[in-house]
Amino acid sequence: MSEFRQDSTSGTWVIVAPERAQRPGSWRTPDAADVATYDPTCPFCPGNEHLAPAIIAEQAATRLPGWYTRVVPNKYPAVSPHEGTAHPASPYPAVAGDGRHEVIVETPRHNGDLTSLDEAEMAAVVDAYWQRYVALRAEHGIKAVVLFRNHRLHAGGSLAHPHAQVIALGMVPPWLATVANWCRAEFHRRSRCPTCDMLARDLAGGQHLVEATERFALLVPFAASSPFEQWLVPRSHQASFVQTDTVARREMALLLQRALLRLRTVRDDPPYNFAIESWPANGADQGYTHWRLRIVPRLGFPGGFELGAGLPINSSCPEADAAALASVRIISP
Repeated sequence: MSEFRQDSTSGTWVIVAPERAQRPGSWRTPDAADVATYDPTCPFCPGNEHLAPAIIAEQAATRLPGWYTRVVPNKYPAVSPHEGTAHPASPYPAVAGDGRHEVIVETPRHNGDLTSLDEAEMAAVVDAYWQRYVALRAEHGIKAVVLFRNHRLHAGGSLAHPHAQVIALGMVPPWLATVANWCRAEFHRRSRCPTCDMLARDLAGGQHLVEATERFALLVPFAASSPFEQWLVPRSHQASFVQTDTVARREMALLLQRALLRLRTVRDDPPYNFAIESWPANGADQGYTHWRLRIVPRLGFPGGFELGAGLPINSSCPEADAAALASVRIISP
């Protein structure tokens, strides 16, 4: 039996319809490519620095090749600094596409993966996320920073070498504005952050909880938009990813790795996207916005209904997904 479900932290609705999982071709996952440790044509591999536009930042390592992570400009950016003015002849609203678009190279190994990194490597990855988020958020004129990862071709990944991306914008993206508006209204109605309220219920009830650590919760949300969607959420109220300290980031790194290992185990390494949804640490909305990292597997393809209605259909039961993910026995890399 299908249900309309509303996400209490954003106000968005989804349709949960597990029966649709029985459709022909459901749960398709492309075969993984056989990838070598080094690719002479890859701009992210050690020794190929001449193929990258520049190196913005690097985390040094005592092991070869001497670095854990690197940050480079995106060669084909969605936004660029100092774009000038929008098209003057257009009668429609438009602004220049000012901003920054960077790539975070997560490991020197071309065939690496977040699920196979050791503890030091994984901590370096999340530290790199945080460092670029902090640096870009502090730049003049930047109003939002979106850090994301596209895993495999069907999730938008265009290069095999493990990497994430970060885009800094001079505007607040519609999704972040929508969530902030919803959270503000809910806070004024209930005098409580809606995400904190959700966490209290899920930590007590356990039906949506996958794993809890001292500082974070990993859960499948009640109104998940995709099969096996997972949220990594700080248990204490924090509006911004900026507010995490070194100890919290190390804990987050290992929990993120376990979340991806669980997904790899139950769905055979599917394509996925993840994104950090975060607000300013000192903004007007800090009392009721609550940052999170969303992992959304791409286990199907949106159809015409989703396009026409703007209403995702989840062909899996979130409670069953949470139980399946929680049951995975994790063996550290």
